[in-house]
Amino acid sequence: MEGLAPVDVLLHAINVVVLFVLLRLILWRPMTKFLASRASRVQGELDDAARIKTEAEEMKTEYERNIGDLEERGREILRESQMRAGEQSKEINDVARQQAEKLLSDAKERIDAERADAVNAARHEIAQLATEMASRILRREVSLDDNLSAARDFFEE
Repeated sequence: MEGLAPVDVLLHAINVVVLFVLLRLILWRPMTKFLASRASRVQGELDDAARIKTEAEEMKTEYERNIGDLEERGREILRESQMRAGEQSKEINDVARQQAEKLLSDAKERIDAERADAVNAARHEIAQLATEMASRILRREVSLDDNLSAARDFFEE
């Protein structure tokens, strides 16, 4: 008979079952251990990635908060600088005003002194002219001291 003999089919079936049992005994446990260790390693890596992601988000939040704080500090420093600049400007204006007032008072004092000198010079010239006129009128010599004292008395009155 050509074809499949029942004994051959049975032997093949037994071979398949024995091969399955042997492969299960030999390969199943190492394969499940390998798959379990791989699954735990992948889970560990996923956990590490989640932890790193959480840390990165915390760092990002802290970074953004620090940037906000730095921006606020920068605005505060700018306000303080503007206030100090205003105060310095006021101080400079006050000093300039004081210097201008001092220059003005010095100028007034010089003007008063020059006016007094001019008045004294005018008195002296008037006294000389009066002396000359009086000497021409009287045709005699009148002393300068007499004229100065007379002119001084006249202007004081």
